[in-house]
Amino acid sequence: MTLIMTYINRHGIIHVSDSNLTSGDDRDAGQGQKAFEIKFLNAGLTTAGSYSVNGTSMDKWMPDFINQQEQIPDLKLEQFSHNLKDKLESTMNVDEKESGCIIHIAGYVEDNGVSHIEFWFVRNVHNINPASGNYQDIRDTFAITEDFWTRDYQNQNLKETLQDPKYFARHIYVNGFTPGRIGFNVLTKELDKFFLGIWKVKDWQFRAPQTLEETELLVKIYMKVVDALFVMSDYNAHYIGGNTQTILIPQPDNIVDKK
Repeated sequence: MTLIMTYINRHGIIHVSDSNLTSGDDRDAGQGQKAFEIKFLNAGLTTAGSYSVNGTSMDKWMPDFINQQEQIPDLKLEQFSHNLKDKLESTMNVDEKESGCIIHIAGYVEDNGVSHIEFWFVRNVHNINPASGNYQDIRDTFAITEDFWTRDYQNQNLKETLQDPKYFARHIYVNGFTPGRIGFNVLTKELDKFFLGIWKVKDWQFRAPQTLEETELLVKIYMKVVDALFVMSDYNAHYIGGNTQTILIPQPDNIVDKK
């Protein structure tokens, strides 16, 4: 399985994934690439769930898809995301779809001289059990939504918080193996309390991240703790862990409403 995260703050976007792969009989199956750059769109993506498309492993299939999309004139991140959704829906076989497929796609989109973030969520997992947190309603068809610019940015006061240099703020999207995903959410809340408490002691001269690279250090700490949980577990496979993969996309100077 997998743990994927899209981490957004005033310094930029970080796409994050673990590396471990699991076989169909719930055994360790090595490591593989799950984070992919989309350089020509100033974006990136991560993938969780099924690791093949019609028998081709994701580390081969996804770069080929991205290269094909780069040849389309005037392509935007929205159309790229819809094209990916359509291709997965038409190409994945039945067994691959039954394993579930979840894709995070995020980057900076320029419109009328200013840039904003878009986060596109592609998946054939259509629901989460409210009691257990497990994914459910896995279908043959894929859904797609844009969840940052048209939803969360407008509804969660992110316009006011994400660009404030005096406020340690971030917005996170996370998906993956249920115990790891839920554990990650608990972990970030507790570690945030720890870091904020330390940073408030001015005499100690510790501070919140001031660059995207410093933010990456925090992200890797979160992932390393989740990795340790699975090392110290009774699962048949190390479902989440291995090397942490990251893609850093710095915030451009022409970001909308930059302070």
